[in-house]
Amino acid sequence: MVVNRGVFHAGIMRKVCTYLAFFCLLFWVGFPVYYMLMTSFMDPPELGAKPPNWIPRQPTIENYREVIIGETGQRGSYGSTTEFSRMMPALLNSTFVSVAVVVSNLIIGGMAAYGFSRFDFRLSRVAYLGVLMTRVLPALALIVPLFIILRKIGLINTLWALIFTYTIFILPLTIWILREYFDTLARDIEEMALIDGATRWQAFRMVVLPLAVPGMIAVGVMSFMEAWSEFFFALTLTNSLTYPPLLMSFRNLAQVNWNALAAATVVGVIPPVIVAFVFQRYLVRGLSEGAVKG
Repeated sequence: MVVNRGVFHAGIMRKVCTYLAFFCLLFWVGFPVYYMLMTSFMDPPELGAKPPNWIPRQPTIENYREVIIGETGQRGSYGSTTEFSRMMPALLNSTFVSVAVVVSNLIIGGMAAYGFSRFDFRLSRVAYLGVLMTRVLPALALIVPLFIILRKIGLINTLWALIFTYTIFILPLTIWILREYFDTLARDIEEMALIDGATRWQAFRMVVLPLAVPGMIAVGVMSFMEAWSEFFFALTLTNSLTYPPLLMSFRNLAQVNWNALAAATVVGVIPPVIVAFVFQRYLVRGLSEGAVKG
């Protein structure tokens, strides 16, 4: 009886610790998002109030008007109308770049991963490890040669420079995940298609790809997130053509326009949140059956 009571108390303590850790993590992740959302509806004087206001007393959409319409208000806010007017074009540029990176990664990475999974050619292991090792190279070490190459071919300050660069840096992750995912797919159906007269390309397109949809979507979502949030290359290779580096326009030498910055951040996180929400089922399934394969 004493043993059972001890086991009971141990089970209760485990549950308490689990829930406590969960709520601590929820607060750690959720509170900044909550305060950012509340700040986006505040005026600058209310943001600087002491004690702080956790809920806007006089909610305003002026911050969103500055970001979306591109005009500074008449409430003492500072900022460049030129910079604010670039926010929506930058959002469209980020969308175009991210979608283009997803398409290029799925096409190039999908075929490369299939080749590494199905063909055991000479030095295939070395080539595969070499591709993965490029992922560990720091961006800071490559920015100068990349800048020189892109300037020589006339791509500096263009969206194509970002698409080219992002594709290079995201491809190793794409190849790794898809290669592991292709390894989990049974080869019997594919071999039956080859026996029936299908070419290797037809077997890949009509048999393997439909089975690999969850893995492809998971990789596509991850590629979209990586390209959407990238800051360093967008800042150094272009004149802030995409959304993340343009957020720097909300600060000057003296202060930071936190209210408009919060509104711009809320606007900027909406597209990736929608993408993750729509494809969350495929994302979890693709990662569980691919990248975390034992």
